[in-house]
Amino acid sequence: MKNLNKEKKRRTLYFFIFITLVPVLGILIISSYAFLHVQDDVDFVSYEIRGLKVISRIEKTVFDIQALRDLSCIKDPNEKSIETLKENISKDLTSLENILLILQKDISLKSELLQYVKKTKNTPLTDKGDEYFTHMINDFMLFSNNIAFRYKLILDPYLSSYVLMDNVVYLLPELMEYNRQIKAITLGMHCKTLTPEQKEQLSTLQIKIKDRLNKLDYNKLFMQKKEDIALLERVRKNIMQTQNKVAALVSATLSKEDKTALETDNIFTLMTNDLDSIRTLYDSNLQLLHSNLEKKLKKNRKLSVIILCVGLLSILFIIYINRVFYNKNREYIDIIEELTITDALTSLYNRRHFDDIFNNFLKIQLRAKQTPVFIILDIDYFKQYNDTYGHQAGDMAIKTVARHLKRSLKRAGDMAFRLGGEEFGILYTEENRSKAFSFADTIRKKIESEKIEHSKNNASRYLTVSMGIIIIEEEFADNIRNIYRCADEALYKAKADGRNRAVIYNTLSSPAV
Repeated sequence: MKNLNKEKKRRTLYFFIFITLVPVLGILIISSYAFLHVQDDVDFVSYEIRGLKVISRIEKTVFDIQALRDLSCIKDPNEKSIETLKENISKDLTSLENILLILQKDISLKSELLQYVKKTKNTPLTDKGDEYFTHMINDFMLFSNNIAFRYKLILDPYLSSYVLMDNVVYLLPELMEYNRQIKAITLGMHCKTLTPEQKEQLSTLQIKIKDRLNKLDYNKLFMQKKEDIALLERVRKNIMQTQNKVAALVSATLSKEDKTALETDNIFTLMTNDLDSIRTLYDSNLQLLHSNLEKKLKKNRKLSVIILCVGLLSILFIIYINRVFYNKNREYIDIIEELTITDALTSLYNRRHFDDIFNNFLKIQLRAKQTPVFIILDIDYFKQYNDTYGHQAGDMAIKTVARHLKRSLKRAGDMAFRLGGEEFGILYTEENRSKAFSFADTIRKKIESEKIEHSKNNASRYLTVSMGIIIIEEEFADNIRNIYRCADEALYKAKADGRNRAVIYNTLSSPAV
């Protein structure tokens, strides 16, 4: 019986595990999808930050090279300033080599940039002309643009970040370069006069500067902070004033018939102030962009942790609720099962349960190499007892018999049944025939020892029972109907022999005491 109950409970447990796993799997799928989606954003922003760090380092190198180019255009430059700039460029290149280690997405680009940095470090910057520095600056800016593309900086989904990215990666460095070139041209003029080629260069550069300023103006519409907008407007205004003054000075000089020298000192001062304004705007935009990306990264990481925690808590909650639900339902199921398989009067198992488990009981015991025994018993002259003492006394007599049957069961697999009316049954295991008989006869004697008066009982002055016993051998285990019939025959012989006795059915011949 214990094994049968275990099997039922196991099936019930499997069912509840199944109905628990379904929502748990749903939560896992939803949480995993949400986590991976947020993790994609984390990776995206992480790549952006890595790329931005490299770009800012490249542009720092470019700004120092631009300053060195300006000095190289002067006839008698300050040697100390030149050496300081060379040292700064060397440090920039070393720092760029180190920071390139964080590049992971594009190994070929990383390798190409490292080679270029090493080549630049190993090339002396002494006696290099304006074209050499311009070529170097263009190369570094091209690397910067490639990194912006490969690390998705230009694909940022947030408009404010995209605008800042556009300013930092493209517009402001280009504005800086074009203004630097104008400054270099004016510093390198021969006899303070412009050649036709220099005039054309100045005109082209001013067109490019105007185009970049228009784009900055457009980006201003999408910037969020008022102080950033104010700074951009101020810088744009300064640049435009400078460009107008440069254009006016160049135009005035070229229109003079005697080719009076261009006022290069005024242009140098204007351009220096202009470059300082652009650098201030660049630093402000870079700092703001980096801050925005770090906040976004922190927010996404926090969101991924929240998703994991919510998913875990949801799973634990589902498991907890289903466990409570299972325990409660297990209690109700046990109660219902107990009510459906037990007799209300005696609390013994009923005939229905006997019919359900008889076959399984035999198989389990025989598989375990144990000998099953079936005992069937009747209260002697029970109808006469009821007629004499009343049905209430009859119920008490039935309960007394049931109590002794329960007390007789010693093993977990032993079971007692009320098969109907005053008829009872016992299923248990025993070693041999003599012990089976002793077990049954002991029950019989204990019931009689209760000394429940029964004046109509011809076998005794007290309430007694008659018992039929069958030792179930393996070859007969499959024929349950025959087993029951044999036990019933043994009971019939016990009654025929005078009642108040136990009889063992002899499978070889006929029932025998």
